[in-house]
Amino acid sequence: MTPSTAPYMAPYSRLEKLLLALTALFFVGLALFLLFPTETVDAPAWLVEIQAQVRELSLKVTPYLVVGTLGAIVAIAELSSTFPTYPREALSTRWARIMILVNVVTAILALVLVRITMPETDVVLQVLTVGVGFQAIIRTRFVLAKPIGKGHNGGEISLNLGWLYDQFQNLCRTQIDLELMNNRRTAVTRLIQYYPSLAQLYDTAWYTIIARATLTKEEEEERLAELDRLMDPKAPESFARASIALMILENGGQAYVDLLLDQAMNEMPAQATPGGSSAEQLVRQIMDRLTLAEMTQFCQHVTDNAKICQWVRDAAQPDTDTNESSQKAAIAHLLIQQIGSDRVERGLASWPPNDNQKPDNGE
Repeated sequence: MTPSTAPYMAPYSRLEKLLLALTALFFVGLALFLLFPTETVDAPAWLVEIQAQVRELSLKVTPYLVVGTLGAIVAIAELSSTFPTYPREALSTRWARIMILVNVVTAILALVLVRITMPETDVVLQVLTVGVGFQAIIRTRFVLAKPIGKGHNGGEISLNLGWLYDQFQNLCRTQIDLELMNNRRTAVTRLIQYYPSLAQLYDTAWYTIIARATLTKEEEEERLAELDRLMDPKAPESFARASIALMILENGGQAYVDLLLDQAMNEMPAQATPGGSSAEQLVRQIMDRLTLAEMTQFCQHVTDNAKICQWVRDAAQPDTDTNESSQKAAIAHLLIQQIGSDRVERGLASWPPNDNQKPDNGE
């Protein structure tokens, strides 16, 4: 059975969507009721009285609604900065909704404290101050009682809501990260399933990095260098594949990976199954026909690029700490990626070469 390529984030439930729709309709109706005065029409006296009372109540409630909205915006901004690669996925988790709700309640509580302690301050100034700085206010230690007399340095009774607020914020971030980690692992597994060739993963990761428009030249070079380091022949091939797949996800995001998987599924023949590719078959042929010592000669047989041959020569050095199959697989993948599968396949067909045969440069 072909796995679905739909996003892994838990969608909003039907009940949550219904509640959101009803809430929106309620506020739209309330706004219309407050904007159009009933005095200008032939309305019952009781309706006019209700509208006047609702308007008076709205003037008292509006500061708290504004502060709550600002608190929600601050929470969304924090989550987006904490998870810059997966902002949409992070905001769709259940713990993110809980964190936003707690921020709303905290902002409203901070406004209540400010209005109690500084009632003479202008309401607009209170709303703006609390809306953007409620986290600092909630972290203020409120001293409820002090000891009477001199010589008492301790014994204060204080209320420290900031510690509780910080602990809950850390809990929310941790739970969101754990949920995203599970989704990242699923995405990496499916990338490897549909792009089993290390050369395919390398090419996709390379394109993903250079296609980013927001990366500086230094950041792009740093990430490309990190990608090249993952092709280390001393590392197991499975580790390299998983690390490159994760790099694709980190640089492209979940929506980009979903697009890649959709394309891979559409391009895959109906009778084919994930796990087989011509590149992987060519890698297997190289590993079966060539010894590790012959890898350098084979590289010189198919190309005259000194940089590639030097890399192969270094990678083919015997290493007791590295499995020989992993070394051969890494070299084979690099040859296919750097030289091209056609030239490598032609070179393999003419191996071993004649003494007067020149490297195949595709001419």
